[in-house]
Amino acid sequence: MKTKEDAISFSFGENWQDYLKNASEREVDRAKRDIEEWLDPISISGKAIIDIGSGSGIHSLAFYLLGAKEICSFDFDQLSVDATKTLWEKEGRPPNWRIFHGSILDEEWIKSLGKFDIVYFWGVLHHTGAIWDAFEKSISLIKTGGILWISLYAKGPRYVKDLELKKKYNSSSSRGKHRMISKRIGRLMLGRLKHFQNPFTWNENTERGMNVYHDVVDWLGGLPYEVASEDEVLRFGRKYGLVLERITVRKEGGCSIYVFSRSIRSE
Repeated sequence: MKTKEDAISFSFGENWQDYLKNASEREVDRAKRDIEEWLDPISISGKAIIDIGSGSGIHSLAFYLLGAKEICSFDFDQLSVDATKTLWEKEGRPPNWRIFHGSILDEEWIKSLGKFDIVYFWGVLHHTGAIWDAFEKSISLIKTGGILWISLYAKGPRYVKDLELKKKYNSSSSRGKHRMISKRIGRLMLGRLKHFQNPFTWNENTERGMNVYHDVVDWLGGLPYEVASEDEVLRFGRKYGLVLERITVRKEGGCSIYVFSRSIRSE
């Protein structure tokens, strides 16, 4: 029997829609630079790309603006789908950018999508409740010689404590959620002050086009919540013929980033 503690009251889509209210060309440019930096020297022009768990849609938009031949965006959260569609509509509803409501865990539907030159997900699979099953299905979408660009929460000894914090947030009232957000922001401001930085600029945009406030809300609310170590991700990738091209390992609480290529022998 599900308890109040197990309930999920947080909506990724609501958070993304709120983020889009103030998103500007600056955020889009940062998303484009993020893609170019991580996938360098791969050109996006002419590539077929799938954005798993598209969220706000800002990276799907950035792929489109960088000249992708085909973009497929999907999310399990209908409000996230709607957020992505908002950006699609602003671009004149381009026919080479398709948007769906769907789940990475839906095997038959995933098979119907085809194969892609670049498979991208950022901070998505660890919220499915079935991280390795979702990872396997993501790999199935990569063309031979294609690229997988992903991020996953790093594993560490604080996992149980962090999971309980997220459960507490989801079971709290609106006022309780606000207090938890404010407390976390206060810590960020104090940290900046200790490093002789302006504490009132805590919400500066990140390099990916996001901002700190919506990242904080995402972190506190995001359930289900799973983690993966670097070794686990690399072993799993090798099992399916993935070759590591680039990696940045983050501390626990952050997302480690991986770029893999898919070798011919994996087909």
